[in-house]
Amino acid sequence: MKKFFTPFNLILLVGSLIYLATHLPSLTLLPVFADEAIYLRWAQLILDDWRQYLFFPLNDGKTPLFVWLAVLSLKIFADPLLAGRMVSLAVGLLQVAVIAFTIKKLRGGRLAICFGQLAIIGLPFWYFHHRMALMDGLLVLMLSLALYHLIVAGASKIQRWQSALKAGVFFGLALLTKLPALLFMPALVLAPWLVKPKKSAPFHFLSLASATLLIGLGIFLTLKIHPVFGQLFNRGNDFLYSISEVLAAGVWPIVVSNSTQVWQVLNAYLSWPLLLLPLMGLWHTKWRRKHLILILSSLGFLIPVILLSRIIFPRYLLPAALPLTISASLAFEQFFLITQRLIKKPVIFLIRTSALIFGLTFMTSISLQFLLISWQDPNHLPFTEVDREQYLRSWAAGNGIKETTNNLLQAALTSTIAVATEGYFGTLPDGILMYLHNQDVTNILVEGIGQPVHRLPDDFIAKAQYYEQVWLVVNSHRQLMNLATNPQAKLEQGYCRIAQGPCLQVWNITALVHTQP
Repeated sequence: MKKFFTPFNLILLVGSLIYLATHLPSLTLLPVFADEAIYLRWAQLILDDWRQYLFFPLNDGKTPLFVWLAVLSLKIFADPLLAGRMVSLAVGLLQVAVIAFTIKKLRGGRLAICFGQLAIIGLPFWYFHHRMALMDGLLVLMLSLALYHLIVAGASKIQRWQSALKAGVFFGLALLTKLPALLFMPALVLAPWLVKPKKSAPFHFLSLASATLLIGLGIFLTLKIHPVFGQLFNRGNDFLYSISEVLAAGVWPIVVSNSTQVWQVLNAYLSWPLLLLPLMGLWHTKWRRKHLILILSSLGFLIPVILLSRIIFPRYLLPAALPLTISASLAFEQFFLITQRLIKKPVIFLIRTSALIFGLTFMTSISLQFLLISWQDPNHLPFTEVDREQYLRSWAAGNGIKETTNNLLQAALTSTIAVATEGYFGTLPDGILMYLHNQDVTNILVEGIGQPVHRLPDDFIAKAQYYEQVWLVVNSHRQLMNLATNPQAKLEQGYCRIAQGPCLQVWNITALVHTQP
């Protein structure tokens, strides 16, 4: 019993309790996001018929591990959005523990461990992605475990290859979560050097890293058993420039634009004090190598993103936050301990103490602001412009989806209803189908008809003739049928997004459809 109540275990326990207390409240208050609806709908299809749909995510260029975990969660939680977000919440809880073990292995003390845990718990970048049914939190957890076991392998003489094997398995699981895990390979190659190298270390360290990468790639290549494996690479052009396009557009304009976006994201969600700490760590001779390797690990991930990305969504950058957070934790402890020893030099002590208090106050304030708004009204979260557009203002934000589905189920108790929705997948119709799963849908037909909506397809009109009511669920900016001036159409509900974003509209078009020849 005494062995359990060690200072390290108590730190883990307290950190876990704080994590749960801050992450559980209002977990589903932010409406479903488009990608969440897609992943959870895939999970429901697997739950219904796993033989047919187990590898369905590959068709859209996604590896399936997160979706598989969502299947298990759907067996526990009735609310599909809660089920998906609970997967990420559990991932974040493990991330709090892994960061603590990693910092401890790098000889960080209790202060560094506490700082690292609180950074994972409270900073917006980590907090937000551990409350969304997205793949990025799971990706970083698997990369964290691979990194940790490679550090163990570099430090160990007896269990070196066992640890490298574990690291390879977790790297493989990272690739089964999301393909950008490949960009973390430079960090994994550098990981063994985070421990003090011996004379023969370079060869051994390269061997360990190579074994890890080969094992991970081998696990990933098991997906080749499925015939749609090639689809994984078909959507790369949607997000990345080819080398010829980079050369044609000019490297410098792309680098400047993307670097600006990366800085804005990291500054907004990690805060400038955390970004400054790794650089300050370079001034301390004792652990300079560790900080340099961790900074290079982050840059190794970011540089390909900066060079090749057509568009940078902030969640794509989350893996780069891992080495920065570890380095900042170690540097914070160093800064604090050195400041403590300078108490006999009042001027320097006062300057360093003031800087320490100011930095901590700033980080705490942005964390508390983000937490409190998340619990009360996510529409006012201090997102970057890209995330504000994604999660709050555009068609991808699922405002009104759950309410529309509830109204549909209620109306279907007394009437048969055919529902046409814009799009073929995404927020619509997947968001509605997600909430209809395991419900009585005997009287309901839901069919995506694409976007923008200029007219209703003939095949939908033919089917709808057999239903007593016909609805159209569409975002206002994609509704081009001039229904507002048509006496045969009636706007039943509207759910508007912030800042003059489009409204989700529910139109009753029964009379319009039933008068069609």
